[in-house]
Amino acid sequence: MNTDNEIAKGIHFGFIDNQTQALARFQPALVTNQNSTVLDSLEEELRGAQSFTIAVAFVTLGGLLDLKSTLADIAAHGVKGRLITSTYLGFNNPDVFADLLQIPNLDVRVFDQDGFHTKAYYFDHGEYESILIGSANLTQNALKKNFEWNLRVTSTERGDVVCDVKANLEDLWAQALPLTSQWIATYRKDWHRLAQPPAVTPKKPQGPIVPNEMQRPALAALKRLRQVEQAKKGLVVAATGTGKTYLAAFDVQQFQPQRLLFVVHREQILRKSLASFRQVLGGPDTDYGILSGTEHQIHCKYLFATVNMISKPSVREALGRDAFDYIIIDEAHRVSQKPAGDKKSMYQQLMAFYQPQFMLGMTATPERTDGTNVYQYFDYHLAYEISLLDALDHDLLAPFHYIGVTDYEQNGQVIDDKTNLRYLVSDERVNYLIAKTYYYGPREGGVHGLIFVSRVEEGRELAEKLNARGIHAQFVSAMDTVQAREKAVKLLEAGQLQYLLTVDIFNEGVDIPILNQIVMMRPTKSSIIFLQQLGRGLRKLPGKESVTVLDFIGNYDQNYMIPMAFDQSHTSNKEKIRKQIISPSISGVSTIHFEEVARKRVLEAVSKARLDDMKRFKSAYCNLRDKIGLRAPMLLDFAKFSSIAVPDIVAKFKTLYDMQQKFETVKLTPLSHTQYAFLLFLSREVAVAKRPLEAWVLQTLIAQHALKDSEILSAMQAQHIFCDHESLTSVERILNLSYFMKKNQEKYGNEPLIHKEHGVWHLAEVFQDALKEPVFKHFVADTLAANLWELHQSSVQHENRFTVGEKYYRADVIKLLNWQDEQNGQNVGGYIMRPDGQYFPIFIALEKTDQFQNKMAYEDEFLDRSTMTWFSKSGRTTASKTEKAVIDYPDFGMIQLFVKKSDDDKREGNDFYYLGSAKVIQAVDTIEQNADNKATKLIKFTLRLEREVDLSLYRALNVD
Repeated sequence: MNTDNEIAKGIHFGFIDNQTQALARFQPALVTNQNSTVLDSLEEELRGAQSFTIAVAFVTLGGLLDLKSTLADIAAHGVKGRLITSTYLGFNNPDVFADLLQIPNLDVRVFDQDGFHTKAYYFDHGEYESILIGSANLTQNALKKNFEWNLRVTSTERGDVVCDVKANLEDLWAQALPLTSQWIATYRKDWHRLAQPPAVTPKKPQGPIVPNEMQRPALAALKRLRQVEQAKKGLVVAATGTGKTYLAAFDVQQFQPQRLLFVVHREQILRKSLASFRQVLGGPDTDYGILSGTEHQIHCKYLFATVNMISKPSVREALGRDAFDYIIIDEAHRVSQKPAGDKKSMYQQLMAFYQPQFMLGMTATPERTDGTNVYQYFDYHLAYEISLLDALDHDLLAPFHYIGVTDYEQNGQVIDDKTNLRYLVSDERVNYLIAKTYYYGPREGGVHGLIFVSRVEEGRELAEKLNARGIHAQFVSAMDTVQAREKAVKLLEAGQLQYLLTVDIFNEGVDIPILNQIVMMRPTKSSIIFLQQLGRGLRKLPGKESVTVLDFIGNYDQNYMIPMAFDQSHTSNKEKIRKQIISPSISGVSTIHFEEVARKRVLEAVSKARLDDMKRFKSAYCNLRDKIGLRAPMLLDFAKFSSIAVPDIVAKFKTLYDMQQKFETVKLTPLSHTQYAFLLFLSREVAVAKRPLEAWVLQTLIAQHALKDSEILSAMQAQHIFCDHESLTSVERILNLSYFMKKNQEKYGNEPLIHKEHGVWHLAEVFQDALKEPVFKHFVADTLAANLWELHQSSVQHENRFTVGEKYYRADVIKLLNWQDEQNGQNVGGYIMRPDGQYFPIFIALEKTDQFQNKMAYEDEFLDRSTMTWFSKSGRTTASKTEKAVIDYPDFGMIQLFVKKSDDDKREGNDFYYLGSAKVIQAVDTIEQNADNKATKLIKFTLRLEREVDLSLYRALNVD
C-alpha cells in the first residue's frame, strides 16, 4: 500500500469530494460522543501507536482511569508517551498529579501558566501520523458523555499541519516543568486556595420532591397491582441507591392511608427513613413517631418501627390487628431470618398478625443463597424491578470503572479455583495486589475500599499482611457480631481503615456510600452475586466522582460469567459475549476494561463454557418458578424476569411445552399432534422472529377474527415498524406455510394458520378449532406475547428492515428480504441473489476453520472500518452472471452485508452481525490454491460500506 497516495485520497474525500474512494483510517473525521465515543477513538489510536503526545488543560481521576488499562497493555509492548497538562484555574486536583506519577510509560510535564486551554492528541503510527484536536479534555464526562467536537486528521511526517502541531507540542514540552513528587507537594499546599470558588449560599430546593423517571412507572405498577389485580401485597426490587425509600413514600402519598407502619431491622435506619417520608408527605411533626428500644411513640399517623419492637406480643396487643392500613417492610429479603430454635421470624410474626389493606416489601437482593423465597411472602406479586444496570442507565448511581486485572502469576502458575491458601496470600501476590491498587487508585489516604476474598482464612491473613505493610485493613465475617461489623464500617468511613475485607457478608443489606474502590480477589461464580458486590459502592455521595472496581482474573472455570453479568439481554450467544469482552459497552460514563492477559483468560473461559448445559436451564427454570409463584413459567415470564433468553429456550427444547415436560413433576395436559405442530411452528418461526409482523397479525386475528392489509400497514406505521406490501405477502406465505420447503411444511403439520381472501386475513379453520382448547390457546398467546415483548423492550429499532449491529441468522435474512420461498442453507452459503435481482445478501466469516465448506482459505478481511476485501465462491469470474450483476450495480442497496468472527459455529454461533449496505468499488479475477492444492478461479472484491462499522464492533470482529 502506498501510504502517501492513500492519505491524499483521504484528504480529497474529506475536503473536496466525498465520492472519492479512500480508506476510512486516512479520512478526516469528526470524533464525538454521539458516533461511538471519544474514549473509543483514543483507545484505538493508542493501541496502534508507536509513541504519542497528549496536551490537555484538564485531567480528572476518572478520565485518567478510563485509559489506564490501555496504557498498561501498550506498556507491555514497549510503547511510551508524553502528557502535558496544566495548573490553569486550579482545576486539576493534586491527587490527579500523584496518579500520573504511577503510570510508568507516561512522561508528564506541567505547564504552569494561566490561559493554557489546549486539547491536542498526537499519535505516531510509523507509516503515518494522526492528530486529534478539539474540545475534549481527559475527564470521564468529556471522554464518554459531553457534546465534544474533535477533528481527527492523518498525515505523513512531512505534512505541514502535523509538523506544525508537533513543533508546538515540542515548544510546550520544553517550557513545561517535569512532574515530580516535590512539585506535587508544593502544588497541594496552594491548591485549596487556588481552587476555592467564591462563597455561595446554598439554595434550598424549590418546590416539592417529585418521582424520578424510574419511580414513575414503579408507582403506576403499584397502583395497577392494587386496583386491577386486587393484590394485598407487593414487592419492589430495586438496586441500592435508587431511592427505594422515596419510592415507598410516593406510593404512600398516592395511597393516602389513615395509618402507616414502616418496618426496618436496625434502629439506625429509622430516623433517616422518617426524614425522607416527611420531605414527601409533609404534615405536622406529631404525625410521625418512632418505635424502637429507646422511643415508644406508637399513637401517630406514620409509625417507623424496628421489627423486634413491632413484633412483640405486648405491642401487637396494644395496637390491634387493624392498626395500619399500609405497611412497608424494608430489606424484605430478611423475612425468614430467625434466631435458632424459633419457629417464625419476627417479620413472619408481624406479617401474620397485622392485616393492612396493602403491604409493600422492598429489597435490592431477592435472589437468596439460603433457600428463602422472598417472593412467596408477598404472594408472588413483583410490582416492579429496577436492576443495577437500569439504575446506571438513568444516572441514579455513581458511575464505576471496572477493570479486569490479570491475577498474579509465578513460574507459569496462575491462580485458579483450586489454588492452595498459601499461594493466595503469598507475599508476592500481596505485593502484586498493592501494586495494582496503587496503579489504578485511589490510594493511600484517599481510598475507602472493600475487598472480597474466597475464604475466611485468606481474608484474615491478607488483612494481617496489609497492616504489616502500613495499609490499615480489617477482616470481618459472618462470625463477627453485627455491632463489630458496624464499628468496622464506621472506622472505614472515618478514614481510620483503608480497607475492609470479607467473604460475602457485604453482598447485600449494607450501605457504605463512601466506598470508592472495590477489589474482587475471588472467582465469579454467580452473575447475581457479582453485581451485588459491585453495587456496594455505587450510592452517590457529594464529591464522589466514581468507583474503581478491580477484579483479579485468574484461570477460573466460570470467568465467562463476568461479561454476562453486564449484559441485560441474557444471551448465550458466544460472539456477543466475546464482543462484551473485547470491546465492552455500558451506558453513561461508566467503563469496562480488561487488561490484555485478563481478556484472553476470560475469552478462553467463554470458548470452553457450555452455555447450553441442562443444569443452567434447570436452575433458571426453578428460580423463575420461585419468583412467579410456583406455577409453570411461560416464555413471557422468561422474557421479563429470567437469566435465560427465549431464543435459547427454543434452541434447546424446541418449545416451552417440551421444557415444562422436562422440569415439571406434575403431568402436563397433552397436546394433540396438530396442536403440537402448530406450537412448534410458532416457537421456531414466530416467538424468535426478528420482526413483529407475524406475531402482531396472529395476536390481532385471535382477538378480532379479521384484518385488512390497510389496517396492518396503518398499525405498523403508527408503531414505527417497517412494513410494506411486499412484507405482507411474505408474512402471508410464512403463516400459510407455502413459504417453507416440503420437509418443513410436514414438520409443521401441513396446516396453515391463516388464509387470506380479497385483502382480508382470517385464521385458518383448523388452527381456529385448535384454539378452542384453553391450554393450547394459553401456549399460543404466550409465544406471541413473548415475541412482541422482546421486540418492544429491546434497543433494536424496527423502522428499518434490519438494524445495523444486530445479529441475524441466514434464515432471518432470507425472510426479512421477503424471498418468496425458503432457501436451503447450503445453497445460500456465502451469498445469494434474490431471483428478481433486487437484493444480494453476503455472509462473511472472517476466520475460516478446516470445516469451511468451500475448501478455500479465503482471506476476507477489513482494510478499515468502511472497506473490506471479499472473495467470491470458487469457479466464478467477473463475467459470471450473478457476480457481474453485482459488479455493475453502481449504488448501495443491493448488497446487504452480514459478518461474523469465525465459521466455528460451536464457538461463535451461526448468526451474523448486520453491517449495512455495501457496494463494489473494485473486482479483480484471481487464481488461488484450494485445500486440495488445485488452482481455482475466484473474484477478489473490494467493498465499500455505506456506513462505517461501529468502533466497538470493529474491534470485536478484528481482535484475537
